[in-house]
Amino acid sequence: MKKRLLIPILLLSCLLRVSSQTDPLYTQFMTNPYLINPALAGTYPYYQIITNSRLQWVGLSDAPVSNVISMFGPTVTQPMGLGGFIMHDQWGLTSKTSLIGTYAYNYALAEDLKISMGLAAGMIQFKIDGNGSIDDIDDPVYSGQQYTQLAPDASLGVYVYSSIYHGGIAMTHLIGNKLNIGQDTVTDLSRLTRNLYVHGGYKYLVTRELAIEPTVILRKSPATPIQIDLDVRAWYGKRQWDNTKVWGGLSFRSQDAATILVGLSFQRKYEIGFSYDLGINKLRT
Repeated sequence: MKKRLLIPILLLSCLLRVSSQTDPLYTQFMTNPYLINPALAGTYPYYQIITNSRLQWVGLSDAPVSNVISMFGPTVTQPMGLGGFIMHDQWGLTSKTSLIGTYAYNYALAEDLKISMGLAAGMIQFKIDGNGSIDDIDDPVYSGQQYTQLAPDASLGVYVYSSIYHGGIAMTHLIGNKLNIGQDTVTDLSRLTRNLYVHGGYKYLVTRELAIEPTVILRKSPATPIQIDLDVRAWYGKRQWDNTKVWGGLSFRSQDAATILVGLSFQRKYEIGFSYDLGINKLRT
């Protein structure tokens, strides 16, 4: 059984080992930092519903696809925030589905400076679906079989923010679950490793019509080097545009990609964005 399950187990091992890259950290991180830091819940005076979709390594067979929808906002009478998100990552025959709820408490440090502390908790489902197909894999025992495991998950975060700058630190996957399939236990290669995130940003008002927002993210998981995201986004909007703004930006992720971003925000209620990664690693060809 162990030998015959080797291929699907290695696929899921790969999914978990690179979790530092497939965690809820998208190229457009600045549009939804709540996905990695639960302390963001309640830091805005309104509820937000945000969905993100990422197609990675376009052109490669069975490449990763990630989709998430999140909702978060403040409570009515207390300086608290509530929220949650559903995330689904698909890699060939393997998948990971997360259902997470969050709670945050906000405290004013000064007139224009606040701190928020947040906790996220929920469940993750790992799945290998032998009813699908992957190129160049032929496993008659595995074919038609499904293997599923549910595991608890938790994250912690702290976030300090004002009207012009912000910064935070978060750690995901605090429990560090292993994958168990029947009587077979995958080694530490498939442990859902803890990931540490440090992030910050600043919004600089050039004129009443133009603003520039640089952000930085440092990401670290065990046995891997620190990965850095450097992003800069510019906003432009005129008064006669009825609260509509266009934005664009550039991003650089060490060891991975450079990115072009464009988007539109209108009526202070709706926003849509698109990004394209230009690979700088060995997969770019």
